[in-house]
Amino acid sequence: MKKIIFASFALFMSPLALAASGKGISWYWLLVIAVGISASLSTLLVWKSKKLNTFTLKAVGFGAWFWFIIFIEVMVYGFYVGLTK
Repeated sequence: MKKIIFASFALFMSPLALAASGKGISWYWLLVIAVGISASLSTLLVWKSKKLNTFTLKAVGFGAWFWFIIFIEVMVYGFYVGLTK
């Protein structure tokens, strides 16, 4: 579990490294990366949860985790842009 979280964090930080190097990356790709990370982590967290035992609970749990992780990613990227520009 820790390895997956670390890997997804590393994937999210790689576009930031490209942006810092001056090469830039389109916001479309940042969106694709952020959604991919959020969807994979949300799926993993819902799958590992023992309390979410019905489809409805799993769907609500996935949505809650998905948007929470998106929010965190946007905040991290916003802080990065705010501190470097």
